[in-house]
Amino acid sequence: MKYKLTPINLTCGVLIGLSIYGAIFSGPFGFGFLGIFYLLPIGLLGLGVDYLGQRTIKKYLNLFLIEFVILGILTFGYIRTERTKTFIIPDQRNFEFVVTIYGVEQADELPVSFLTWKYEKEIPENGIILTSTELNLDLPQTEMFTTSGLDLQNRNDTVDICFGRVSTSRIIIDSKSYDYQAWKIDKGGTIVYSSNDIEKLEEEIKDYLKKKKPSS
Repeated sequence: MKYKLTPINLTCGVLIGLSIYGAIFSGPFGFGFLGIFYLLPIGLLGLGVDYLGQRTIKKYLNLFLIEFVILGILTFGYIRTERTKTFIIPDQRNFEFVVTIYGVEQADELPVSFLTWKYEKEIPENGIILTSTELNLDLPQTEMFTTSGLDLQNRNDTVDICFGRVSTSRIIIDSKSYDYQAWKIDKGGTIVYSSNDIEKLEEEIKDYLKKKKPSS
C-alpha cells in the first residue's frame, strides 16, 4: 500500500507539530505543555484512523471525500461548542451570583435557535434570569461585561473583577424540577466559593421561585 496525503493525516500532522512546539515553548505558565495531553493523542488517533481508511478504501478520491466530510462535521461540532451568550451586569450591583433558571413556565424564552451563534442579555438587579427555555438549548459559552463596558474576561491587575461558572444543577420545588446555571462574580482574578455557598444559593433560588413565579 502506498501511503498518500489526505485531509486527516495532514490535519493530524499539524496537531502533532503544535503539541511538540507547545511542549518545547510552553510559555511562562507552562500551558503550552498541555498540548501533549490533548493535541498529541488526537493526532495519533487520527493517523490510526487514516491508516485503516487507506487500507480499506482503495479509491483515493472516495477516501479524500470521506475524510473531508468527517473533518467538516468535527469542525462544525467544535464551532457549535463555542457559541457564546453575553451577560451585561449593572455597574453597581448588590449580588455576587448571576443565575439562569430554566424551564420556568410562562417566563420569557431566550433568543436561541439551532442557528443562533450568540446573543446578549441584560441581567436584572437581583442577578436572576427566569426563562422557559430548557438548559440544553442555551448556548454553551458565556461572556460577561458591565454596563459601562468593563470586560470580566480580562483577568489582570488592571481589571480587578472577574467571573466563572460555579454550578450547573437541578432543584426541585413541589415535585417540579428546574435546571439552573450559576456564575460567581469575584475580585482578584480568582473565583472563591464553597459547597456551603452553593447550598445557600440554591435555597435562595427556591425561595425566589416560590415568590416570583410568572403570573398566569
